[in-house]
Amino acid sequence: MATLRLNTTGELSLTLAGAAENHVLMTLRRWPHWLRANVERSPDDQAQCLSVTLVADPVYEPTLRGILKHGFGMTFPSDGGDNTTMTVPVTPTPRKRR
Repeated sequence: MATLRLNTTGELSLTLAGAAENHVLMTLRRWPHWLRANVERSPDDQAQCLSVTLVADPVYEPTLRGILKHGFGMTFPSDGGDNTTMTVPVTPTPRKRR
């Protein structure tokens, strides 16, 4: 389950865990405002990633909330925490060229 919060140092963090959130990570990983990414790996198998936490400046919170809501149907409580909704990603339909 995705979690959005302000951490103890005042930074905005988005934690994505599980295969269901891979599409979110694939879209947001190149967002230029990330300060760093923290990867949590399985202690039993270092090749397996358990979660990824992306960290940004809190000034980008409204922008990130908008991206998550409109792009993925994810909403979070105003004070942070786990997402309250998440929709299954929609496969885009091919457009006809004119």
